[in-house]
Amino acid sequence: MNKKFSHFLGTFCLAAIFGLFALSNIKAQVISGDLVGTVLDKSGAAVPGATIDAVKAGTGVKHTTKANEAGEYRFTNLPVGAYNVSASAASFATTTISGFHVELNKTVTLPITLEVKGVSNTIEVSGAAQPLETPPRRK
Repeated sequence: MNKKFSHFLGTFCLAAIFGLFALSNIKAQVISGDLVGTVLDKSGAAVPGATIDAVKAGTGVKHTTKANEAGEYRFTNLPVGAYNVSASAASFATTTISGFHVELNKTVTLPITLEVKGVSNTIEVSGAAQPLETPPRRK
């Protein structure tokens, strides 16, 4: 019985070593990083529900997420490289940060500040149009 246990223990240890080796190879092949941040307005207030796009420079591959109630957003497992990151929300102008780098196995932070869109003028017309009266013709 002791011989069977030794054989089992040796097989188990060998399998564990191969398992650890396989895991180290998988980890070495990771090619991504994370991008997190907060979308704020000029006063520092959160902009919940803002849409954030991360477009990889060179490939044009687009990743999209939404900010939570606190204005926070997160992209996980973005391929490493440069991104053009833009944020937009109703009543705000779109802000774009070009060439932001996502690094291998790191979480990088990018706060984004949005500005209120310019004031727009609205003209409201009330009442029905009245026909123009034409003066009587002289003979």
